[in-house]
Amino acid sequence: MSLIKTSLYSFISTSISLVAKLITNKVAAIYLGTSGMFILGQLKDFMNLGKVAGNIGTENGVIKYVADYKNSEELKPFIGSAFKIHLFSSLTVCILTLCFNKSISQYLFKDLQFSSGIIILSFSFISMAFHSLIMSVLNGLKRIKTYVLISVVSTLITAIIMVILVVKYNIIGAVYAIAINQIIIAFVSLFFVRNLGFLSLKNFRTKINSIHFKNLTKFSVMAIVAPLCMVGSTFFVRLFINSKLGDQYAGSWEGMWRISAIYIMFLTTTFQFYLIPTFTGLSGKELKREVFKVWTLSVPSILAITFIVYLLKDFIVPLLFSKEFLLINTIILFHLLGDAVKINSWVLGKILVSKAKTKVFICFQIGWALVFCCLTVLLVKSQGFVGVSVAYFITYIFHFIAMNIYFRKLLWTRAN
Repeated sequence: MSLIKTSLYSFISTSISLVAKLITNKVAAIYLGTSGMFILGQLKDFMNLGKVAGNIGTENGVIKYVADYKNSEELKPFIGSAFKIHLFSSLTVCILTLCFNKSISQYLFKDLQFSSGIIILSFSFISMAFHSLIMSVLNGLKRIKTYVLISVVSTLITAIIMVILVVKYNIIGAVYAIAINQIIIAFVSLFFVRNLGFLSLKNFRTKINSIHFKNLTKFSVMAIVAPLCMVGSTFFVRLFINSKLGDQYAGSWEGMWRISAIYIMFLTTTFQFYLIPTFTGLSGKELKREVFKVWTLSVPSILAITFIVYLLKDFIVPLLFSKEFLLINTIILFHLLGDAVKINSWVLGKILVSKAKTKVFICFQIGWALVFCCLTVLLVKSQGFVGVSVAYFITYIFHFIAMNIYFRKLLWTRAN
């Protein structure tokens, strides 16, 4: 499927997701405030870690090998092996979360009242693993219509549940909504793929193939390290801001991340469909040509989006949240600039993933997290709240330069 056609389907899905996020963010801001947004940020990071552990980071590996095997007899046994890996790892995460639900609640929120929500969330890790497998298979098969349909229906249902529970039960309702929604999404995806051949029970009776396991775990390390570095650094930064400046600042920083997630979603969703299956089969001049083709779309798009967001910041922030979040205006400029660089680094990162360059990928991720945390500490102490966004921007400048140095032979020499 071409990049343009993929972009069209992505635009439909992302537009609906955007409207849903606008509504849920506004409701959360009004009913929960900056302190509630801080709590949701903590829960979001924990859930992302559990999701990765629940499928041991095999999503990109499933996409790559489904794309490789889609016309061979190896596809069904591969999916069967991937399913069992997802099942066993997600069960492990579920049991551990159940056993330590009170400790997790105390660590994340400094309050035991959320332990019941953590219990529900523990079961949702199994459904998240199953859902991620289905979506990865659809991505690898380039069944984008089905992928988009699942995304749209899931988005609408989960947004309605989130709004109802937040309005009725405040912050505890938001925690329950996040946990319950992951289970609902799995049932939605199962409904839409129930008639597809890869879900046959016969495929799931086979033993885990050692070759498939080895191939998938090559991607596991990358997929686990990336969110560990991201979540670890955002945990650290959020808690650092909270300790130095207070929860109003930490909640406002989380609000900035939510604004960022909304507009970045337009580009990353499109690329997520397209990049790994496409980059997998390319090298040399063809790969270089594809990277620059993506950049011709991503660079003007992200520059236009960030310019518009900055221009309309005094309107967008109160619209999405409330006046309590106007502190976002202090950090929005450099965060937007950081996102403009981030997207283009992300494209190069997908080459590392598609080619299973595990060690290099890990070095880049760890380097990003360390630089971001260190710069945040230094710049927040010297410049105050704006320092966190300056640190974010400078970190991505370093990251993008380093990646271009690594890919210099591919991108910037005539020999290729």
